[in-house]
Amino acid sequence: MDVELTSQPSQASHAGRGDRVARTREAIVASTLTLAMEGEVAPIVRDIAKLAGVSARTVFQHFADTAELYVAVLGRVLGTLANDPPANAGANGHGALDERISDAIGQRAGRYEKLVPMWTFVETLQRRSSEAGEKVNQLYASNRQQLAESFGAELTTMPGENRERTLNALAMALTPEGWIVLRERLGQLGFQGELDATFNAWAGKENLEERVDGVERIDPVVLEELRRQT
Repeated sequence: MDVELTSQPSQASHAGRGDRVARTREAIVASTLTLAMEGEVAPIVRDIAKLAGVSARTVFQHFADTAELYVAVLGRVLGTLANDPPANAGANGHGALDERISDAIGQRAGRYEKLVPMWTFVETLQRRSSEAGEKVNQLYASNRQQLAESFGAELTTMPGENRERTLNALAMALTPEGWIVLRERLGQLGFQGELDATFNAWAGKENLEERVDGVERIDPVVLEELRRQT
């Protein structure tokens, strides 16, 4: 009985410490994310600690260096984007082609708008950190797989080479880079509508491949920029 009585406070104390550690770590990650969303390319520890209400020393007690912290922030953001539920059944390959195109663009519009304020942070980090680059590549792979599922009915009717080219073109046009570059070129307001209209301008063509040919002609300069970045 005595052992049980003395062990219970110890376990509670250990759990309490664990909760505090988790809360502190979360505050540090959240503060770094806030600064990145404000446009900071490489938030400094002093500002992170101040916003989190901790000391700079505490930051380094939870993260070996800023690179590890930045990767944790990136993982948080990309994990949230990857887990966004499909807008509707169109994302699962059901519905008319026009509806599925609008669904694919609409879902990515919502996802990528969240990245716009911190995109320079993401780009810089993935160049500096192989782990960060791998996380971004996983997002691209997931994006490509979702597009393959959304447009599976059309893609499966194409010869192998054309199928891969069409899927690659779709994936390239609907990457975060694609969204941000085209957004800047076409204007911040109504960009989703512009891209949606570009796809659907070929409404008389039910062939997905022909529509993708049209999307590739949005702007040769933009297309070249996308190829360079992806």
